[in-house]
Amino acid sequence: MFGLFKKKKKKPFVPPEIPSYPFDYNGIIKAIAPYYSEERPLDFFFEMYVIDVLGELPEVTISALDEFSTKHPTFFAAHNGDWRQFVVKESRLSNTIDVAIWDLWIRNLASAKKNGWDYHPWHYAQNFADNYFADKSRVDVWEGNALQEAKLRIEKYRKFG
Repeated sequence: MFGLFKKKKKKPFVPPEIPSYPFDYNGIIKAIAPYYSEERPLDFFFEMYVIDVLGELPEVTISALDEFSTKHPTFFAAHNGDWRQFVVKESRLSNTIDVAIWDLWIRNLASAKKNGWDYHPWHYAQNFADNYFADKSRVDVWEGNALQEAKLRIEKYRKFG
């Protein structure tokens, strides 16, 4: 009788295929198009911001984002044309957001490696955004000595990798 109930094998996690980073203005337009169609362009820039904080955003992508800012001055007008400030102000980010981004990256990267898969920075940025903007999010909430512990983890990671 017990043989009738077989345990389902857990399938290994397969990370999503992430497109390459946009490398020019047209690439930015193409990359942001799905976000616009879903009426959430801020999410695209938030993801780019997260990747930029990690130092993983290629220079060509940064240049392309700057070109986008120049060609669409009204988009970031309230923030003097600065897409990063747009993200910070419009998302109401705290002054510890960089710590939250780095700390979760370090911990999630270690978990991914332990489980045998590569964690692409853009995939991480998408996950970070989903969790950061979720109802009752605890991302970037520091209780007790959690902030100091996070800063120590970041310092250790930067020293030793």
